[in-house]
Amino acid sequence: MIYKPLADNPLADRLDCIRALLDLVKPYEPFVSPGGARVEQGPPSAVFSSTAASLEGYARLLWGLVPLVAGGHSYNRWDAVLQGLSNGTDPRHPEFWGEPGAYDQRLVEMAAIAYAIGLIPDRIWDPLSKRSKRNLTRWLGTINQQKVPRRNWIFFRILVNCALRKVGAGEYNAELLRQSLQEVESYYIDGGWYNDGNPKALRARDYYISWAIHYYSLILTTCYPEVIPDLVAVYQERAAAFAADFVYWFTEDGAAIPYGRSLTYRFAQGAFWAALAFGDCEALPWGKIKGLYLRHLRWWLRQPIFSETGLQTIGYCYPNLHLAERYNSANSPLWALKAFIALAVSDDHPFWKAVEEPLRKAEETHVQPQTGMILSDTSESGHLYALNSGQWAPGESNEHNHMAEKYAKFAYSAYFGFNVATDTYGIDKLGHDNMLMVSLGDRFFRHRMETADHVLLDETLCSTWKPFPTITITTFLTLAGPWSIRLHRIDADTDFSTIEGGFALPYNDSSYPLPRQWPEFTNEAWWQTRLGFSGIRNICQPRRGRIVVANPNANNMYAHTLIPSLIGEYPTGCHWLGCAVLAHPEAARGKRNWRHLQDFSAIVQKMKRFPSAQRINRG
Repeated sequence: MIYKPLADNPLADRLDCIRALLDLVKPYEPFVSPGGARVEQGPPSAVFSSTAASLEGYARLLWGLVPLVAGGHSYNRWDAVLQGLSNGTDPRHPEFWGEPGAYDQRLVEMAAIAYAIGLIPDRIWDPLSKRSKRNLTRWLGTINQQKVPRRNWIFFRILVNCALRKVGAGEYNAELLRQSLQEVESYYIDGGWYNDGNPKALRARDYYISWAIHYYSLILTTCYPEVIPDLVAVYQERAAAFAADFVYWFTEDGAAIPYGRSLTYRFAQGAFWAALAFGDCEALPWGKIKGLYLRHLRWWLRQPIFSETGLQTIGYCYPNLHLAERYNSANSPLWALKAFIALAVSDDHPFWKAVEEPLRKAEETHVQPQTGMILSDTSESGHLYALNSGQWAPGESNEHNHMAEKYAKFAYSAYFGFNVATDTYGIDKLGHDNMLMVSLGDRFFRHRMETADHVLLDETLCSTWKPFPTITITTFLTLAGPWSIRLHRIDADTDFSTIEGGFALPYNDSSYPLPRQWPEFTNEAWWQTRLGFSGIRNICQPRRGRIVVANPNANNMYAHTLIPSLIGEYPTGCHWLGCAVLAHPEAARGKRNWRHLQDFSAIVQKMKRFPSAQRINRG
């Protein structure tokens, strides 16, 4: 049975969003522990303890319930929420959440509680007994004694200290709060963009900038403006600048480009638009913000993302543990409830009163130096996608699952999604869509992950990477109408072979049975299904074309995909490999574009001759 809790919900106004939130929360209620402090739904497990995972369920429900209550709506189990807060922070209670350690998941979940204290102290703090208040501030205060990663986690310490200050707790540390706010300032780049951490150490510019750094900043401007008087206007201005860029990550129908880690948080991708309403920040016309927000919720809640009982599953557009991070427990997807922060503002707020407006991007092609991306959303291509120079720098110690597939592919599409590797060998298992993979003649291939340099050259992205110590590759990416063009200079001190993929093409039951013998291709490979068209055409040294049937469940959006691919073998020396890539959600339109042959030689020669470089902003 496919659970569709919101099938009859048009998600057109605030009342619809309230009903949606309650429908999303209800399936979790049977899993709340007798003492109210834990949500105990069992596996799959994460890198942290089951106790921390059960706290995660309790706290992440607050991201939706707190703005619901703040906005004047009742929740019939609020007494259980208060009971859980008392019991979870009571060392003598069997449902005690435990003492947080360094880099502990418990520190993450403190943020929702601190947010609640700042927004609805009369509902979450005042009703507690004197002893419960003491237990709570003591437990929250442990964040000041523990190490936290120097990235968006710094905001957990900031929010907690703001809450401790608000209630006059002795655990409040003014100096640590000041230092933490300064730390966040060191992450800022320009144009509204932050880096998730020190930009001199790594490059991480993904959805954590929207659903974490800007989101928490807007909570501070609304709940704790007296703590950051000099930063209120700054955070508002940065959020407005970011909004003008962030719109290019979304499609007209509400989908967003899947990119980076933590994609199982799903409609948290649109939480930033709701946070603008919460922070009373009219970064764009309210009707446009409202449209971005509501269409995003509608898109997500059409996807099969629920279990049979209505719980959110781990995955992206369907349940898929291949996509999971090691820190994803069964309760982790509840971070998506951050998208309901707009419920805290009343019906008469201009956000809710505005007439929903279409997206209407100012540019079809948009260059983002801060992210190292060129975003394309044209009628010719038929889908929003980003060319990507790669982000994670060498030496990043906290390597997430499938980091290369989530950050280092050449392109990411809001329609075609991306594949991850399901094994370490066998080209059907490599997840090589929009990647060039290199082998030294055996069955093992390596791909771009760490990039030594990122350069923007006249609307062309350039990066340098080494799949092996003996091979250096410089990759150029640019757009040409509906095509994306790739050129790779490969300097090799050994013989090698390659496979390069285009966009992963989804297929469904209408494609069965798949061909037992695929057509032989020369210097190209393409295919079409009822779900679209995808092709890759060689434009430099000869390569063989092949259709690779990817392992099932490798793609984040579709269970079944094909990858048009180019394959070649080369001797030691310098080689130039190039290809033109094209994909379209409409098979007929894609095939017409494919048949319209273009000469890309001038583009290739231009990329080979680039005389100067403007470095992508690394902060």
